[in-house]
Amino acid sequence: MSIFEKAKMAYDSIEVPRELEDTVNRTILDSNVVQKRNAVKQNRVIKSNKVFKNATRANRPLIVFRSFALALIATFALFVVLLNTNESFAKAMQDIPAIAGIAKVFTVREYKEENETDLIDVKVPAIQNTGNSDLENRINYEISSKINDVIEEARTRAEEYKNAVLATGGTMDDYIPTRINIDYKITYQDDNFISFVITKSESQASAYQEQYFYNIDIQNGKELNLKDVLGADYKQIVDESVEKQIKERMESNSNNMYFTKEEGGFSGIENEYQDFYINENKKAVIVFQKYEIAPGYMGIQNFEIPNELII
Repeated sequence: MSIFEKAKMAYDSIEVPRELEDTVNRTILDSNVVQKRNAVKQNRVIKSNKVFKNATRANRPLIVFRSFALALIATFALFVVLLNTNESFAKAMQDIPAIAGIAKVFTVREYKEENETDLIDVKVPAIQNTGNSDLENRINYEISSKINDVIEEARTRAEEYKNAVLATGGTMDDYIPTRINIDYKITYQDDNFISFVITKSESQASAYQEQYFYNIDIQNGKELNLKDVLGADYKQIVDESVEKQIKERMESNSNNMYFTKEEGGFSGIENEYQDFYINENKKAVIVFQKYEIAPGYMGIQNFEIPNELII
């Protein structure tokens, strides 16, 4: 079977995602509106000055081409998003040689569970098509193990909370099941590097959120640390930038509060393995978990480092 026949079989078996269909339809509709507006403008020009008649006719193919290009760009953008977030779509595309290499992160497993103690909604990401199977196996195993551990710990806390409610005279009607949600987001991706964040949210009487970060050098088959992306002076660069941003945030809004150094607040990062991710601007973003350097109401704290990455 030729690769074209194989591609056609894969294509015919794909159930077109509703998101793609809706986006294409919206884009086509928008393109039609643009064309109608352009046609009105052309008629006005023709009526006001017949000299431009031929020029306007000559520009019509360009207008149509631009509208088509807009539709194509929007469709391709959604196509890439679906490859990285929709498991069935990504798997269907894997059999097409020209497309298989695009997908780097996808949802390998998604499930929901519900009982009297907890409600669980989980998306488990995995990396693939990096050309380095050892790297993929190691990272994917680590992710799967981490998520399993996180869920078990959350379930244990939910069971303890339920028992505490019953032990103090409450009933199951008084108990609100713990909601546990695990999802991920790709923050940066190109042919050489990929960065994504796994977020675990857990809510009982109050909400709690925790994040886990993966910054992967695809070409060299390793996980990146701050020294890799900011150089030998990474600690000085990060410490100075974070301290400056904390000061600016407190001065700009009296509601922004951070622990002092005596209270256990920020006093510099310990090493190159400080939590971070790479954002869409290809900048390192330093992350501190909830309660780490600020009161709980401040949530997770992110600080974009302005220095250019050396990778």
